[in-house]
Amino acid sequence: MAMLSFPDTEEKLRSTISAYEAEFEKEKKEHGAVRDDANKRYSLFSYCFLLDDLNKTRDYITWYEFEFPDDMGEPIQKLCWSLSLYRMQQLDEASRKLAELMLSNVYFIPFILKEPVEELDILYNSNFQSIDYIKNIPEAVKTNITESELDWMMQLHNSFEFRLIKQRHVEIYEQLKYLEAESQRTLLTDEAETLLEILDEDY
Repeated sequence: MAMLSFPDTEEKLRSTISAYEAEFEKEKKEHGAVRDDANKRYSLFSYCFLLDDLNKTRDYITWYEFEFPDDMGEPIQKLCWSLSLYRMQQLDEASRKLAELMLSNVYFIPFILKEPVEELDILYNSNFQSIDYIKNIPEAVKTNITESELDWMMQLHNSFEFRLIKQRHVEIYEQLKYLEAESQRTLLTDEAETLLEILDEDY
C-alpha cells in the first residue's frame, strides 16, 4: 500500500470516505463483490481514525468484516482498527487487534513507541511484514495517537502474553527462512496461525 495523502479537513475526510464507499457499492453491483484492487478498504481505517467519529468507524468495521471475512489485512489498518476499538472502550477486542498488528509486522509497535528497531533474520511472506514497511505509517496517523493510547500500547507490548507470542513468532519465522522440509514447515506454519490463542489462556 502506497503512502497515503490525507484530506486536511473533516469535510474533506467525510467526502473522501463517501467517495470510496460509493466506489465499493458500484463494484458490488457490477461484479457481485467488492474487488478493491487498489486496497482503499485499508485506507478507510486510517481516514475513520483521523475523523474520530466512532459511530462511523463502527459501521465501517461491520461492513468490512461482512465484505472481507477472510482478508489478511494490513499493518496500518490494524493499528488504526485497534486504536479505534480502544476509543470505543472495547478493550478485549482492541487488545486482540493490537496482537494481530504485532504479528503482521513485528517492527510496527516498537517504532510507534519510539523504541530501537533492528531488522531480524526472519522470513517475510509479503512486504507488509518487512522493516521497510514502517516508513509507510502516515505522519497524520502517528500524531493522532494520544499519550494514553501510547501507554496502553506499551503496557500490552511489554506484557507477558505479548512477549511470549512475539518471541515464538520470531523463532518460527527464523526457522522458516531456512527450513526446506515441507512437513516441518507445515507444522511451524500451523503453530504460527494459533499463537494468538495464548491470549485466551489463564496464567
